[in-house]
Amino acid sequence: MTGLHEREILEEVIKEREKEPDKDMDDLMFKAVVAAIIVGLLVTGYFVFAVKESYSALYIKPDSYSNYVVNNTISFIYGVRCFEGEDTTYTAEIYLNNASIGENTFTLEPGKEKEWQVSTDIPGYMQYPVKVRVQLESPQKTYETHYWLKGSKK
Repeated sequence: MTGLHEREILEEVIKEREKEPDKDMDDLMFKAVVAAIIVGLLVTGYFVFAVKESYSALYIKPDSYSNYVVNNTISFIYGVRCFEGEDTTYTAEIYLNNASIGENTFTLEPGKEKEWQVSTDIPGYMQYPVKVRVQLESPQKTYETHYWLKGSKK
């Protein structure tokens, strides 16, 4: 009989335990959530405030060129803006399709911008469309921009 009575008591204790939330598990979960939030804030703060992305901007001014050659000559303006963290030396090379027609090496300070006017004759052997491309080499990356010549206007 004692075994039956002990069994009833054990079942009652188990039922009562199931009704009560597990305080230890709740505390552990709360601490884990707080720790995850703190770690997330630290990582976000590091990437937002400590790591500065460095890059350069290369562009061709849209109103500086035509998609048609006039008198076998084209002209356009390209520019570079430095968003690097230090003085950066660049080499810009101009191409007609894959043929290099000139290059320019220069240095810019962070936040500075410079533009260049390019004028060149188009060789008679070129077949349209012709890709006019500016390729910019920096110590970290290569950038490229281009436009297309559709044909010739007499």
